Amino acid sequence: MKIGMIQVRVRDDLSENLDQVKTLAKKCIENHADILVFPEIWNCPYTNEKICQSVPSYDPCAHLMRSISQTGQCLVVAGTLAHKIDQKIYNECLIFDHGEQIGAYQKTHLFEIHTNHTDYQEKDVFTPGNSLCTFPTLWGTMGVLICYDIRFPEMTRRLAQAGAQIIFCPAAFNKQVTQAHWTPLFQTRAMENQVFMVGVNPAQYQFDNFESFGHSIITDPFGKIVYQMDEKEPVAIVDIDLNRIQQIRDRMPFWKIRRTDLY
Repeated sequence: MKIGMIQVRVRDDLSENLDQVKTLAKKCIENHADILVFPEIWNCPYTNEKICQSVPSYDPCAHLMRSISQTGQCLVVAGTLAHKIDQKIYNECLIFDHGEQIGAYQKTHLFEIHTNHTDYQEKDVFTPGNSLCTFPTLWGTMGVLICYDIRFPEMTRRLAQAGAQIIFCPAAFNKQVTQAHWTPLFQTRAMENQVFMVGVNPAQYQFDNFESFGHSIITDPFGKIVYQMDEKEPVAIVDIDLNRIQQIRDRMPFWKIRRTDLY
């Protein structure tokens, strides 16, 4: 299975972002990627003001992702878009398979931080979702979470318990946190659940106080880094073998040893 990680270098211009997505997706498709994964909020800079302004672009952006999936005859984990439903805005990831929508997940844990220099809350824009998301594929069950969700180990565990073999995480980690926590979080979640984790960040860009830093990553069920991009690399196509999951689970049978009578 080939996974294409697409690090969009986000611009404050929707048409530039759409053109970039088309170009990078085409490159993945031409190199026979089976699954394309995009970052969180790839259609505008990650500030609350710009996210609110991006709401009217939801339909054309979703249509583009569906079209990419149809044209490429592939699975698309479409990053995230701001989706307004009944006067509430959700941070939503759509999943398309050969042009058919097979899943939608709305971010359940909304980021906030309070320091001497920063006071920021996603809940000023977004409403949290209330359900988890797994979806069937040709290769088996997969799951999705979004960015800050990875900080909550219970969520990844629930997806793994539901049979997810790969858990995708469109994200927009800022530079400082990417350097400190990004890699160990993906290694830990993969290792403790014995699944593949795929995290895709935007390539490095800065807008106001937000700076992304790329370093999209795939970690295997042993916690090993299969591939990690740098901050500028636009596309990486990585081949993985799902047989690795059972090999690791046979070697270290965490799932058999778990004390389900206690927790």
